[in-house]
Amino acid sequence: MITDLIRSNLRGFKPYSSARSLYQKGVFMDANENSLGSVINESIDNELNRYPDPYSLDLRKALGKFLGISEKNIFVGNGSDEAIDLLIRLFVEPDEEIIIMEPTYGMYKVAAEVAGVAVKNISLTSDFQVDVPNLLSQINSKTKIIFCCSPNNPTGTLIKPEELEKICGNFRGIVVVDEAYVEFASKPSLIGKISSLENLIILRTFSKAWGLAGIRVGYAVAQEAPIEYLNKIKPPYNLNRVSSKIAIQALQQYPKMLEFKTLILREREKLALELTKLGFKVFPSEANFLLVRYPNASLIAKKLAEDFGIIVRDFNSKPKLENCIRISIGTPEQNQLLIKNLSSII
Repeated sequence: MITDLIRSNLRGFKPYSSARSLYQKGVFMDANENSLGSVINESIDNELNRYPDPYSLDLRKALGKFLGISEKNIFVGNGSDEAIDLLIRLFVEPDEEIIIMEPTYGMYKVAAEVAGVAVKNISLTSDFQVDVPNLLSQINSKTKIIFCCSPNNPTGTLIKPEELEKICGNFRGIVVVDEAYVEFASKPSLIGKISSLENLIILRTFSKAWGLAGIRVGYAVAQEAPIEYLNKIKPPYNLNRVSSKIAIQALQQYPKMLEFKTLILREREKLALELTKLGFKVFPSEANFLLVRYPNASLIAKKLAEDFGIIVRDFNSKPKLENCIRISIGTPEQNQLLIKNLSSII
């Protein structure tokens, strides 16, 4: 069924054959590299003069071991944004559409608009939940992908796993579940459902709980067919050597990630309490940030930045987010400083 959803002009697509697709060991004199070495002496990789493995097999194997699945079910890329872009280009024909549920992560819409495909916006409920019957009623023959962000950015809300399974079961297109913040959530990842839900594709990232936003590594988990096609249409060397090796090392530091998670969750609760005392409406969060509402929140965000150098995200102009700002959970010291300066502003 999945191959029937692939864009017609890509079903027989022949990917670019890069030099390192054929050989990954030997005396390389085939790719116009600088064989003398690199000007950088970076301890994490002493072959920076060489192109990386185009399919990031070592990282995929490490992720497979970490997640308990085959590397054949994993695509790795330059952040989750690359996977979002590739999924739209892979599945959605020019006269078809994607569905997003706003407010949500803005890159789904941007990637669709860049690809020239239509975007159907469906509003979340007043408490930022998915109205599943309404969503399913909006599907038509042109709907190819439904993007579900869970926990959702910027609301922090989680879509119930059973609701996501219902969406998958009642839709013949692709359901993309973006789990960028799932490490902070009270419910586990849906990765265990990949084998039984053919149209489910899950996005994950090293940017949040792992603290590695700077290396730009994200990945998609799905059944083998879509992963094979993603690897066909991606750029030849989409993930660099250094980022790949850092990500592999990070997986070996899982206890450290859990320490970060525990501290962030503890600070999230403390910060929510303090903001509530100041009169902010604090929305429940399953992520490493808080969405809050307060009169003239845009002005408060501006004063925090200009007077105190504290940067928060203003969402006042977005649907359903009037007078809302999003606050990422900082260190205990940063959170205390935020509360102190908010108190002086208010």
